[in-house]
Amino acid sequence: MDADDPRGVEPTRRSAAWMSLEGWPLRWKVAATLVVPVLLAAAFGALRIQNDLSAASRLSVATGNVAIVVPAVEFVDRLDALADAAASGAPTAEPLTRFDASATALTALVTSAELDSAVAAELATASSTAKALRDDIAAGPVPQPSIAERAGETAAEVASAVATITATVDDDAVRPLADRLVTVLAAQRALTAQQVLVAAPDFGTSVALRAEAAEAAGAEAAAIDRLAQVMPAEQVAALRGPSDARRETYTRPPEAPVDALRFAAAMRDSAGGYHAMAEQLAADLEGTVYARANALRSAALRDTAIILGAVLAALVFALAVGRSLIRSIGRLRRGAAHVAQVQLPEEIDRLSRGAAVPEIEALPVRTNEEIGQLARAIDDIHFQAVRLAGEHGIRLQIGDMFETLSRRSRSLVEEQLALIETLELDEDDPQRLDHLFRLDHLATRMRRNGDNLLVLADTVERHRRLEPVPLSEMLRAAMSEVEDYRRVRVGTVVEGAIVGAASGDVGHLIAELLDNALRYSPPEYPVAVTVSRAVDAGILVEVADRGLGMPADDVHAANERLALGGEVTSETAKRMGLFVVGRLARRHGATVRLRTTAPSTDRPGVTASVHLPGALLAPPTDVAVGPEEPRVPMSAQDAPRLWSVERGPVPDHAAVSRTGVAAEDPAPANGAVRTGGMLPRRSPGASGVNDVASHPAGPPPPPAEEPPEPPPPPAEPPWPSIESDGAPIFERMTSEWSMHRATPATPQALPPNEFDAGDRAPVRYTESGLPIRERGAHLIPEPSGGERTAAADGRSDPAAIRDVLSRQLAGVRRGRAESDAAERPTEEDR
Repeated sequence: MDADDPRGVEPTRRSAAWMSLEGWPLRWKVAATLVVPVLLAAAFGALRIQNDLSAASRLSVATGNVAIVVPAVEFVDRLDALADAAASGAPTAEPLTRFDASATALTALVTSAELDSAVAAELATASSTAKALRDDIAAGPVPQPSIAERAGETAAEVASAVATITATVDDDAVRPLADRLVTVLAAQRALTAQQVLVAAPDFGTSVALRAEAAEAAGAEAAAIDRLAQVMPAEQVAALRGPSDARRETYTRPPEAPVDALRFAAAMRDSAGGYHAMAEQLAADLEGTVYARANALRSAALRDTAIILGAVLAALVFALAVGRSLIRSIGRLRRGAAHVAQVQLPEEIDRLSRGAAVPEIEALPVRTNEEIGQLARAIDDIHFQAVRLAGEHGIRLQIGDMFETLSRRSRSLVEEQLALIETLELDEDDPQRLDHLFRLDHLATRMRRNGDNLLVLADTVERHRRLEPVPLSEMLRAAMSEVEDYRRVRVGTVVEGAIVGAASGDVGHLIAELLDNALRYSPPEYPVAVTVSRAVDAGILVEVADRGLGMPADDVHAANERLALGGEVTSETAKRMGLFVVGRLARRHGATVRLRTTAPSTDRPGVTASVHLPGALLAPPTDVAVGPEEPRVPMSAQDAPRLWSVERGPVPDHAAVSRTGVAAEDPAPANGAVRTGGMLPRRSPGASGVNDVASHPAGPPPPPAEEPPEPPPPPAEPPWPSIESDGAPIFERMTSEWSMHRATPATPQALPPNEFDAGDRAPVRYTESGLPIRERGAHLIPEPSGGERTAAADGRSDPAAIRDVLSRQLAGVRRGRAESDAAERPTEEDR
């Protein structure tokens, strides 16, 4: 499954995404955003409607209950009239008839109406008390206190029933009316008690009766005070005047005269006022309850219609907005998907075939809001992607051009090396041979520049060796690819080998570091190379020079570019070597860092550290290890000592060869032959290292015996300065030719090998001792038994010169035979 393909999401991850809000589809998110508020609004509207309907229902129930208020008030009024007539001794026939009619109507209404149980009980009690009093009055005289008491109880029960009926109605217009009606009934009950007590025969002389009348007058006055808080002042004044006059009469002494007419008029005025007020309040209460019930029902219906309409309108508007949003985002998603899956791949394919950058078609979203801005941003991303694809295509074409140019130039360089090899074989003049060797070396450096082009194009060699390469051979191969190789001083080199697939790139990397160190350090200072083990079982190669060095900021910037692993930047063209080193290090997981060699000196220099991981090292059993050769012991810590010496005179070249790397490793690297000046010469097609595993070479021929050298002057430093610019080829032979030896030197013969096998034709010599060349013949070294001495007149011995040339030719043949079969470039590399 492709991890970059969003369509290849695992089912478990997809199901987990559905559990979170982030994984919901856009339609679900929009629906949740719009529907939830609408549902909440509908719920709150329903609660409001329910409250209105509940209030209307309670008022409807109260309407059925309040219908009994008017008959109940009338029942109390008829009972009061009957009590007044019975107490005063007036005829009771008419009051009885009227009371019976009122009682019958109230009983029928209580029976038919669906009253509350408490209201029905209170009315039933009041009706039974009134009927008992009516029967007693009809049967005979009844004491006035008893009449007053039972009439008061009946009125109290009726007032309680009215209060209970209106208690369930929570309305600001109904409750005040009910409270005033109850207060009026209380005042009327007190007035009835006064009327009955005053009608007693002994009222004038009975203190108890007068006290009861005074108490009833006080209750009436308290009820009037309560009415004064909720009723107009003129109505209250009409009630308060007669009440105060009667109360003042009750407080007089018994012997004080009483105006009977005034007292009776005050009694009638109060009774008429209470009766009219009670009937009016009862009618108002009933009408208000009916009106409020109808109003609440109408309000509930109106609110229901408004809320439902608002909810529906909000839902429709929300759906319209959500649909518009979803459609816009849908068009954006389809357009972006079409760009990503169809248009962009097709445009990249056309650009890869060399077409021009196409015109970008904008997404079909023309709005200026956020979605339109997002569409314009996607259009910009599309344009930038196409532009980057075009630039990438140009870079790929340039890379292909670099690769083609590199392979063609390498092919030409290989042919040039083959031609130089042919010229070297046919050349006898030492000076021209030296020039040919220099030309051979320059061609080798040209081949390294061609390899740099391949690295710049990020191309890997098609044919890569598989055999491990020892570290010593890799260092020799790297040294052979730089110009001023004589200044390189190799210190301690640990045993080990690099895997064959990475050996060429690692050698190329070290060659670039050596070339940079030699180029930016004075010619009289050497460059030190050390190889040691790292703590992680890897290899640490350090190349140190003593040049002018680099500022700390430049070192930091260079290390950052190396850490990027050869990323193409504006500095790539200026620092090609740094780019090549970084890309080769990234290719094999190596690490390259720069630091100052000696910060506190006038020539701080730069040290390049290359860490090769253990994955690049071959197992010890995979490497064919030859006999151990002596090396100059030197560690990375000792490397700065090479430059802490004073300048001295230029020594002879023999001393240089003894202290340099060439003296350490007489075996030629890369199929090259070492000359007297220790310059390695390559064979055409050589890759920089010998094919050790596939072509094991025999023991190298022992070097020719050299004449003893005079001891150096005492002032000469241990690591001599390199200041000579002379030709490196045949320098040692030149010094031998120009020396006058006191005793003849006997050259050491070469051991026989397969290159010396063949017909050994007799060699003819000139008068000066040089061999005469014949067409098709080659110089063959003489057997060890043949010894020639220097001429008696001090001239150089021609035989010694012939031996050196013969050894050179044998090395050339050996190197060419070892490298031609495996390293000859094929037609595919061209």
